[in-house]
Amino acid sequence: MPAQPAYVRIHSNPGTCRGGPTASGRAMSNLRFDEKRVLMHAMNASDLWQVAGKVRLDFPRFLRTLERLEKKGLVATGKGTIRVTATGRAEARSSGLRSRRAMARSLARARQKFEALARRRPASTGAYNQGYMTADSVFSRIALIAGMGDLDAMRVAVLGDDDLLSVALCMAGRPEKVTVFEIDERVLDYIEETAARLRLPIKTQCRDLREALPRTLSGTYDTFVTDPSETVDGLKMFLGRGLGTLKRGEGRAGYFGLTSIEASTAKWHKLERWLVTNYRLAITHILPENAYYHNWPDLLSQTRVFSMNCLGSPPRRRWFNSSLIRLETLSGFKPKRIGRITGTIFNDEEACGSIGEEIV
Repeated sequence: MPAQPAYVRIHSNPGTCRGGPTASGRAMSNLRFDEKRVLMHAMNASDLWQVAGKVRLDFPRFLRTLERLEKKGLVATGKGTIRVTATGRAEARSSGLRSRRAMARSLARARQKFEALARRRPASTGAYNQGYMTADSVFSRIALIAGMGDLDAMRVAVLGDDDLLSVALCMAGRPEKVTVFEIDERVLDYIEETAARLRLPIKTQCRDLREALPRTLSGTYDTFVTDPSETVDGLKMFLGRGLGTLKRGEGRAGYFGLTSIEASTAKWHKLERWLVTNYRLAITHILPENAYYHNWPDLLSQTRVFSMNCLGSPPRRRWFNSSLIRLETLSGFKPKRIGRITGTIFNDEEACGSIGEEIV
């Protein structure tokens, strides 16, 4: 990854997500994360057993949470039924919770507008190992993030954003704020211009993620999203920085893409062991082939290192894809501040080819 700029550029847009709460004016919720989870699912189903099956809490905890919500007057239950009360609906609004139907409408509207924005973005460059996702893939990712309750009313950190995920998150959802950490100033310029025009609550920081993030950012976000480079050090860099931004305790989430094209099963194993050994978290989702990427212009020059004639013609269709992985923090989770990363970020023996220059 290129050396860090001589300055750190930080830009903040004071906008708000359309139809959503403002970062400063939102009523703060007193709900615990498990209460939010039950309330959100109760907004989508009146069948108590269906809620229990989808809420992703163990059954005894689901029942304890249900009792608390009933005592607060937020839900009412009958034999096999659950209903969100008027008080519960007001609390849901103040907590940024929406029904699945409302989310689907927002996603559809945002998807239509995002395509035109994405076409005008800066071209991908091998200098930063870029290759952006298709619009369908971006919104497939957002559908899971929003559906899991990790977007609306949340503080979201995006580490690397040539995909313009930050813009799509705010167009489709109602995050309290989204912060983009990105080294490519062309991408930052475009995101800042778009955020200002659409009044989206996006803050950008020009950062070389090999360097530690400021201590003031540690433990300040609810969710992080990243599409990491896939050397071992690259993975630890992006995920370590992302995990370092998450707040303490349970119920925080991280999302990242991981391929089987540049990451062998042995590398997956090494990464998973590193994650669960060093952090109080669980891997809750692995969605294979969740994202497909546009073919990048310097693919053939990168693969020339293999000296094989069969690689002399560019792919006719999109082929490079990644799985989407979701992490969730457990009780006792603490963010860790990792120092400077000195290993290789782009190139290893499993890469598609020679990618840029490693600067240490």
